[in-house]
Amino acid sequence: MEKIPVSSIVAFRRKSAAGQQTLINNLRTRKKEEKDEESSGGHYWITSLSSISSAFKLEENTPIKDKIEVAIEKMEAANAKITKDMFQRNINILYNFEDFDFSKWKPNTKLTYLKRPKIKSIIEVKGLPIQVLPNHVFTFEADSTDKIGAVWFVAKLGGYQENELAMFTDMLYRYLNINYAEKYQIAPEFCRSVDVTDVKDVNHAQIINGDIPILLESTLDSIKAMMK
Repeated sequence: MEKIPVSSIVAFRRKSAAGQQTLINNLRTRKKEEKDEESSGGHYWITSLSSISSAFKLEENTPIKDKIEVAIEKMEAANAKITKDMFQRNINILYNFEDFDFSKWKPNTKLTYLKRPKIKSIIEVKGLPIQVLPNHVFTFEADSTDKIGAVWFVAKLGGYQENELAMFTDMLYRYLNINYAEKYQIAPEFCRSVDVTDVKDVNHAQIINGDIPILLESTLDSIKAMMK
């Protein structure tokens, strides 16, 4: 098994025992070139997630407004209902962020954005290779300390529950801890996953404080048990 997307861990929890086994079998035989739902937003959600990611970094909403116009044109030109539905769902998400203030998800100071090499994207937890693909990793100085944060935008038809979204945040924190903790202090309040479907977010400080149940490790235990 080369990698397990966090979206598949969430999907595992939602399925029946038979469905869980099928999912595991599919992960075992997954081809290297397959794209995951959260990989750059996945093909289905790329229209909205790429624009939201750009707007977050720029701290201005022009990329979102521009993409709405482009997406509407593509939707109107499409013939297949499935394609029209895809664009409409992305457009609905973009409207949610058309006037959104992204600064509330960032520290109020200068940020330096780091590269996110794919070689760092696989994090081993309980012997399983979990894929983590944040949209942005950024550093900043606070209290004379070099700190680091990250944001991961995800989407799913019907959205994620808060405790499911927390699994993305849990893995995002582990990603930062393994790859950057020697040089930077992780800022839990700025280690955040965002479900753009309904503008829901969970940061790691909420997990530390016990505000949201921790489901990741128990779910991975169940996955490992079914793999034997």
